[in-house]
Amino acid sequence: MAQRPGTRPYELPPAAPSTNHGKTKAAWTLIWLVILGALIVGLGMIFSLLWVVILGVVVIIAGLVAGKVLQGMGMGQPA
Repeated sequence: MAQRPGTRPYELPPAAPSTNHGKTKAAWTLIWLVILGALIVGLGMIFSLLWVVILGVVVIIAGLVAGKVLQGMGMGQPA
């Protein structure tokens, strides 16, 4: 099928997409704090210490908050 001059069968994006694949400061902070919190929760369950389990949950929540704050500061994946 021949194309007419001046027409394109496709549309290019207005800009190239971000190439960091989600490897941002916000993402790394979030992931490492959640992993640390899960490890603390697991140790608290192994040793049957409720205060250690609660500490792990607090670390996980702090990681979620820190990740969202860093994203809001512009250190996350651009929209």
